Amino acid sequence: MKTILLHVFEDSGLESRLQVALDLTRGHGGHLTCVQPTTQFAPMSFGPLGGDFVTGINFEDMDAAERAHRERVEQRLKEEDVSWDWQTGLGDPATLLTERSRLADLVIVSQSYGKRNAGDEPLPIAGDVAVHAHCAVMVVPVENDSYDCLGAMVVAWNGSAEAAKAVRLALPMLKMAGDVHLVTVGDDDVDFPHIAASTFLSRHGVSTVLHELKGKGNEASDIIGEFAAEQGAAALVMGAYGHSRLRETLFGGVTKNLLNDTKIPLVMGH
Repeated sequence: MKTILLHVFEDSGLESRLQVALDLTRGHGGHLTCVQPTTQFAPMSFGPLGGDFVTGINFEDMDAAERAHRERVEQRLKEEDVSWDWQTGLGDPATLLTERSRLADLVIVSQSYGKRNAGDEPLPIAGDVAVHAHCAVMVVPVENDSYDCLGAMVVAWNGSAEAAKAVRLALPMLKMAGDVHLVTVGDDDVDFPHIAASTFLSRHGVSTVLHELKGKGNEASDIIGEFAAEQGAAALVMGAYGHSRLRETLFGGVTKNLLNDTKIPLVMGH
């Protein structure tokens, strides 16, 4: 992972995703690009008399807060032994990160709290970024305070195009991992349906341990999460939204459940 994008926004998840980004950048000898969505707006006027646009939002204060936040984070980065730069941009954060991901290897965002209703919780953009980004996307739980590049990794494999893409995009991380566990979940008695993924990885010098776990339906997310915890995995690699995203939103699914409940970083591809 040589070019890593980090979503910079002053929320309760910033410290965790910043630390994970620093660990990854150091571990892979890469470059960290901090992407800060900005609220700066050009002057506007509306109405037949050309009067100024009236709003209750004080954009000058917001701009000052953003600049102060940038200065604090930049001062922190100057004390770290990583190569980095800073980019700002207008627009929706998920769209901005997606646009900037065209020549990146990894985008790092935070897991949203969901129903925990914290006032400074990370923006719920992980799903949108995972679906539309042009590279791998890492979703970091707020509780994570580091990332071990040499730690074990778990790959949730179901043979889908999304899972295959996630494996390809995460290949640099899988090559560095101490152990790689390929996991399938199902009730059918089949002979290691993940052998194709294992063969692909072996050709890239990645040895894998194959696991076939029993379960069905939405139980899969709990089974995978528990397995990853048992292995002490540093991250879980999986395809994002193997079914239609609307279907998962309405009826639930592995992607949705893990995005909400994961205790370790997710590395996703779509």
